[in-house]
Amino acid sequence: MKKVSGYFIITAFLIFLGLLFYLIDEIYIERVLAGKIEFQIEKGESLNSVVKKLAEAGLVRNKFITRSYLFFNGLETSVKPGLYILGPKYSVNEIFEKFNLGADLEVKVFEGWTVKEIAEALSELGVIKDSGDFLKLAKNFNNSGGAYEFLPKKKGVDLEGYLFPDTYKFERGSVDSAVEKMLLNFRKKVILKYAGRHPEELRNILIMASMLEREVKTDEDMRLVSGILWKRFESEVSLQVDAALVYIKCVFMAESESDSSGCRQLSNADKKIDSLYNTYLNKGLPPGPISNPGLRAIDAALNPIESGYWYYLSALDGRTIFSETLDEHNLNRVIYR
Repeated sequence: MKKVSGYFIITAFLIFLGLLFYLIDEIYIERVLAGKIEFQIEKGESLNSVVKKLAEAGLVRNKFITRSYLFFNGLETSVKPGLYILGPKYSVNEIFEKFNLGADLEVKVFEGWTVKEIAEALSELGVIKDSGDFLKLAKNFNNSGGAYEFLPKKKGVDLEGYLFPDTYKFERGSVDSAVEKMLLNFRKKVILKYAGRHPEELRNILIMASMLEREVKTDEDMRLVSGILWKRFESEVSLQVDAALVYIKCVFMAESESDSSGCRQLSNADKKIDSLYNTYLNKGLPPGPISNPGLRAIDAALNPIESGYWYYLSALDGRTIFSETLDEHNLNRVIYR
């Protein structure tokens, strides 16, 4: 009798192990799809319906195991409606974690936003939990494997200038996915359009475009200012771009993400800030972009308008006022500011 009991215990234990391994394989083991797929959960849709649709899409193999897992983990009421992008790598557990967070969010990343401003916006909208995680990745990106040919092939790449402004559907909670999506879009919208340019030439164009994006508004003014700045660059005259000073104060000097209330206000003392980005103290282009420019600014950097102007300023009403001489420029400062 004891012998029979022993066999029974061993058999029961083996069955338990088998079920456990099956559960782990069904719920936690990562699988790979041929590509990403869209998955819609309707408002008020039952969990049974969601699981059935997942099975029909080939994402769930055992509906009973999946429903049992959801029930015992208290997830049967946490599925949120919306449109989700799933795959190419996934597990059933990851899918329902995503369903628990909520659908992918549509976010507009505006032309001229800095990496810091993008991070803050994504955090405020609930795409990511902590803007610091986004900043850490975007300011120290590892491209040592050369996955992105337009970036330096090294660790610690600053992605300022390369996060293309556009309207995106971002996956909640994934900093890596957000950065990857913007870099791939940069390749599609910028690299393919301006194919054949050396990475260093492209970087200089991005630096110029990033300043134009923050300095002026209209297409024609961008091209005129582009002509002025390239002329000053070639003549080895300091560029004197105020937006670069704002970048130093708002990005490098702010003590916290919320410490930016006065960083856009400039004084004469700010022109003496010790930074390579200070284009009053240093001739030539700053060492990197000061924002993430859109196609208008990039086109303006590539297609400057030649003129007799050497100076410009932004009037209080938003217009850009141009001058040929320093005396004229100083007079305009009195009139328009």
